[in-house]
Amino acid sequence: MLLFAFTMPVFGGEEAPRVSTDQLNDMLDSPDLVLLDVRTENDWEKSDKKIAGAVRVDPDDVSSWAENYSQDQKIILYCA
Repeated sequence: MLLFAFTMPVFGGEEAPRVSTDQLNDMLDSPDLVLLDVRTENDWEKSDKKIAGAVRVDPDDVSSWAENYSQDQKIILYCA
């Protein structure tokens, strides 16, 4: 599983820090955590591996969902 964490916005080609599965498990109860599944819709529908509470968003249309989240939130993007 590939996990990236960032506090929005990320600019200038900065690489988002990676988060291990153990680190994510420690953060799952955090009220400021937003977990976004950025797999394509087809890949998401075929998969039996989904993280409870994650929101599936279109990775090709960031502008349609990025403004829904506060800069104060910890955003985790994942694809598996």
